[in-house]
Amino acid sequence: MKIIHTADWHLGKILNGHSFLEDQKVVLKQFLDDVQQEKPNLIIIAGDIYDTSYPNKETVTLMEETISKLNLQFNVPIIIISGNHDSKRRLSYGASWFMQNNLFIRTELEDFFKPIQFNDFHFYTLPFFTISEVKSFFSKEIGSYEEAVRLLIEHLKSQMDMSKTNVLIGHFTVYGAPKSDSEREITIGTIESVEPSILEEFDLVLLGHIHHPFTLSADHIFYSGSILQYSFSETKQVKGYRIFNLKNKAYSQQFKMLEPRHELEVIEGRYTDIINGEFARKSNDSYFHFKLMELSQITEPMQKLKQAYPNTLALTPYAIDTQDSIQKVQNIKKLKTSEIVEDFYEKMMDTPLSNVQKSNLNQILNDMEEN
Repeated sequence: MKIIHTADWHLGKILNGHSFLEDQKVVLKQFLDDVQQEKPNLIIIAGDIYDTSYPNKETVTLMEETISKLNLQFNVPIIIISGNHDSKRRLSYGASWFMQNNLFIRTELEDFFKPIQFNDFHFYTLPFFTISEVKSFFSKEIGSYEEAVRLLIEHLKSQMDMSKTNVLIGHFTVYGAPKSDSEREITIGTIESVEPSILEEFDLVLLGHIHHPFTLSADHIFYSGSILQYSFSETKQVKGYRIFNLKNKAYSQQFKMLEPRHELEVIEGRYTDIINGEFARKSNDSYFHFKLMELSQITEPMQKLKQAYPNTLALTPYAIDTQDSIQKVQNIKKLKTSEIVEDFYEKMMDTPLSNVQKSNLNQILNDMEEN
């Protein structure tokens, strides 16, 4: 059985105000061409197909067109699970009749105990879940993400047919897998990583959430990685997907790279050297994050850099002197709590709070002050 394993498409991703949609169209066209050539028996998409719970129309159209070609035109069965960026309700719309065409969209915890079967291959789906969902499911207190996964697998063991090839499809972090800036935390205030030993019941574990494809040494646990570099902490990571050939309980696998329309580059140096083009780079069309010295005397440096390098997405001083740091602290002290939270959210998520989120935030802060 030939399987293509991909994840973390993050369709609709915006970084520092720049949409990656055109870049995503380019790599998905490559992916479609590769699928036609490889002729897999199954495609697995292990979560975070969207970057936000509220994708816009153009983003949804790209997803629908891509999945339609893979499933209907190429006649390839597909298993999709939801990730922590996806909306379960939106992603699973129509799932009940999509199954008739071998398009399996799994977003619910209870589906973990209902394997998708292709002859002697059983696929168990574990979409993104919260600890509170598992608490409710088992009516039991749970202290960590690892404890939740362990409990789910313990309850599954008695149902598993160990004579079959059992494959787990999940969206979580395994110990030893470092995160990048674009990977949103799954839990807050609890340990979110899972020990590899917990997953030993499965012959193969195919995961999403971590964007680095070569991040683990466990011989049966794999991340496909994301299809593009989505933060400047990922500039040294290759991007693509995995191809598995399974026979009984044995398998071989290879990683296949996707070529981006633009790469991300972090450039450090002096402003005068950069503006004069005196620096090493892969391309003038890269998405640049410049970390530069000599900025204090330059007016509108970002505007000038964008004139020379239109795909400049970020500019930060290479070094901040003590006086600048003191001034920043003093400025923060003048801000309202809501303004600090809004600024932090925008820096972390690359998008501002919506009006509804701002209203909810103000309500929470008001309640805290009253109490």
